[in-house]
This record gives sequence, structure tokens and C-alpha cells, in this order.
Amino acid sequence: MKNILKLILIVSLLVSCKESKNSRIMEGVMNEVTGKNENVNEKYDLLMKHLDTKTLLTNEQLLEAYPKSLGSLRLDSNEASVTGDKTIVGSFGDDTIRMEILDAAGENMMGAIIPLKMLHLNKITSEYNNTIRYSKKERNGILTFGTNRNKDTKADFQSELRFLYDNRFYITLEGKGMSIDALWGAFGVENLKKFKSYNN
Repeated sequence: MKNILKLILIVSLLVSCKESKNSRIMEGVMNEVTGKNENVNEKYDLLMKHLDTKTLLTNEQLLEAYPKSLGSLRLDSNEASVTGDKTIVGSFGDDTIRMEILDAAGENMMGAIIPLKMLHLNKITSEYNNTIRYSKKERNGILTFGTNRNKDTKADFQSELRFLYDNRFYITLEGKGMSIDALWGAFGVENLKKFKSYNN
């Protein structure tokens, strides 16, 4: 009965949506309710079970694993900073690239898995007259979710990439004055190898 009520509400919203952007959002929500995204749901359910068995890294381990440079771009301060939820943040090359890494183990799994699942289900490819563009692309065997923004959007960063590294670490990369492809190239996934060594 609960699902039927949800479905009726969603169908009503879908019918009332005039813009294609809103109808794509509703299509994604409707697919979620009606079970048309079973493979995606199963993938993320398995990830959550896997992550629930892991223990969060200590602040010292996060600081040790965080790269001191990305290619020629050096870490802007002596070290990155760790927040209360085991997220480590730092900037490289005078704030050219900002990298945030959330340890998605244990209690943090929802903070990583829900946003990634929503990005995976998202069918919207652009907005604001194509000044902001979204993409999904596999890079080095990792499914990445990208955002490219035109300079006239006045955003601090023109490109953004989000992905799950080694089925555990939720990475957010932001780049100034570069596309998501250039951001991926400047970042270098090999710089995360110390995080992989902690993921036992």
C-alpha cells in the first residue's frame, strides 16, 4: 500500500512536470520506486554490507596516506586537515586542485554510498543552457561522475569529479580552469596507492 501511494504521488508529479529536466528527475525517482534500477540497488547494497565490516582509519593513517603532491602540484600547506567524520581535505598548486577523501568505512558508509548511488541514477546531462554539464565515465576501471562548468557560472571550481576508490574511499576532486579530463590527468589515480594499502 505504501509503495502504491508513492507511485501515485510520483505519477502525479510526473504528469504535472512541464520541463524535460524535471521529467528526467521524476523518471529516475519512479524507476527507483518501481524497481527498474535493481542492478544499481544491488551493487550499492553489497557495497554497504562490505563497508560495514571495515574500521575507520585513524587521523594519523589518513594524514600518512594523503599525497604530498599531484604531479608537479605541491600540497599548499604542510599537511591536509582531517574533519570529525574522517574526511581529509587539502589543496594543491595554489588552490588549483582541491581533493577531499572520505573514509566510507563503518558509520560513514551512508555519507558516501547514498550520494554515489544518486549520481549513478541521475539522468540529467546538462542545465542552465548547457553551462553546467554532467557525465559518467569509467576511468582506469573506476566509474567517475563529472561536472564541467563554464567560467561565466562564477563557480570557484570549473570541474569536479566524484568516485569511490578501492570500494572504500569516496573521492571529490575540484579543479580551477580545467575540464574534468584535464583534472583526472593532473590528479593521477596512482597518488592514492597508500590508501589502498590501508584497505584490508
